[in-house]
Amino acid sequence: MVRQILYVHGMDVIGGAEKDLLALVRRLDRTQWSPLVACPEHGAFRTSVEALGIPVLPVGLPPWRKLSSILSRYSAVTTFSTLLSSLRPALIHVNDIWWVPHTVRAVKRLTGSVIPVIAHVRQNIKPRKVRAYSLDRADYVFAVSSRIQAVLQREGVRSPRVSTLYSGVDLTTCSGVADGVSVRTKHGIPSDAPVIGTVANLLPIKGYEIMIEALSAIIAKVPTAHYLIVGAGSDEYRQQLQQLCRKQGLIDRVHFVGFQDPVWPYLSAMDLYVQPSLDEALPIATVEAMAMGKAIVATRVGGLPETVVHGETGLLVSPGHASELSEAVVALLQDRQRREQMGARGLADARERFDVGAAVARIEQVYHDLLARGGQIDKMRVGPITTPLAPQLRPSSKDSPGPRHNA
Repeated sequence: MVRQILYVHGMDVIGGAEKDLLALVRRLDRTQWSPLVACPEHGAFRTSVEALGIPVLPVGLPPWRKLSSILSRYSAVTTFSTLLSSLRPALIHVNDIWWVPHTVRAVKRLTGSVIPVIAHVRQNIKPRKVRAYSLDRADYVFAVSSRIQAVLQREGVRSPRVSTLYSGVDLTTCSGVADGVSVRTKHGIPSDAPVIGTVANLLPIKGYEIMIEALSAIIAKVPTAHYLIVGAGSDEYRQQLQQLCRKQGLIDRVHFVGFQDPVWPYLSAMDLYVQPSLDEALPIATVEAMAMGKAIVATRVGGLPETVVHGETGLLVSPGHASELSEAVVALLQDRQRREQMGARGLADARERFDVGAAVARIEQVYHDLLARGGQIDKMRVGPITTPLAPQLRPSSKDSPGPRHNA
């Protein structure tokens, strides 16, 4: 029997969370599941969902915690509940915490059969938000890092109702198809210039100002270096970053290329991938860079120390410290052999721990177990996540200092 899964996502742009959901619905076993996506009526995300041949249910879900949406959020819950009453999906999978409160309340209003709700937590979460966003009321919760899972468990989301599931990458799509030479040519970057790059939406939390500040010191040691910024965002923030580049005399060295799909050619064009985030859960772009065999320089925040093995697949630095960031970047740009060794180890690690096929199989296992027990999570016997130990738990003489807790 094919059962319908309703995926709920309230953003119209495409970032890591959206790419993760698109990868999931693309890989679902259609002999078992029929996906339907509830999302905003317009935008790049809806377009991408429909391109996969998956039906879309236009839904507007206002922010849950903003005073300006106190009245509209309850109206939205009523409308959503009416839609669910007609659809009656077998299960609802909410793709991020922001829409969990709407969903659990809409389901509670239904009469008759119970619809289980799965929540996916994709960002570092403050303890108070666990209950504020009704995560303790979800039937099952996926956390994208063990640090997030620890916060959830401390705040009442107990095992077996929560587990860590690393976001996966489709490793078959990045093998031998990326043309980094054409990217360099398109943006006027010399073929022999060292290229650093970041793939992330243009948000202050991504640490772009810190990276641009560090770039001056990097170019002082590596004079021909260029920096690729791959991501979309508000025009205002992009203009602020461009103004900072002009102030630093870097306007011809920093390339804002916007959102790119596929991203593989841009990753191919990079000699070194940098994730300078001030806060982060587990950025899928870092895993994609590893899958392209790139060494990583990343900040020691959130799930990044679970992704990057310090001294083996990259270097971890303190968030917000431009000097430390520049030193790490220069060290790897000036040591090609070490950089390539880290890239090779990162590729092997991506294959072992971040394959999208294994992630989707894990999600489907939870779907089956949950539905087989009529949504009674505490009776589930879902096995442990079959991934190796998180990098920071591996005994190694190269281990970095303990990562800071940012939840």
